[in-house]
Amino acid sequence: MPESIEAVRKRVREAVILFEHKEGSRQVDIKEIPTLVRSLGINPTVSQTNLVLDQIASMSTSDSTLIPLENIEIIVANFLVQQEAALFRDDYHILIRAFRAFDSEGKGYIHAEQIRAALQSKGEPLTDDELNRMVGFAADENGRIYYEDYSQKLTDDGRSM
Repeated sequence: MPESIEAVRKRVREAVILFEHKEGSRQVDIKEIPTLVRSLGINPTVSQTNLVLDQIASMSTSDSTLIPLENIEIIVANFLVQQEAALFRDDYHILIRAFRAFDSEGKGYIHAEQIRAALQSKGEPLTDDELNRMVGFAADENGRIYYEDYSQKLTDDGRSM
């Protein structure tokens, strides 16, 4: 069941507190907006993120890169409600099928470098920092990603749209 706009706005306000430029300022640096949006349990494309950033920037009346809570709340909450269907995460079974495509020997894991190479060459480009964080979270000390466990982490994090 979709969340009400007020419930979504509340989640955005709570996220702003985590990303405040200075505690109590109720402002977030515009560079943090994509991370703030992803912290809400979605994975927007670069073009969707740019749309949000453009809308936030168009509301700004100053040259400051600090965006007030009110502007973030309006734009991000409306974006989440309007784009809800396009922002759902893939479910566990879809992720498993995707990872198994890289595991031709059926070992139950893939090497981090395999997924790194795939993510750098296909689809939405990831930055080196994003790749490093993803691999750091997903891979064990031997550079293996046990994709059943990882898929479970990706799909069962306690957040809903």
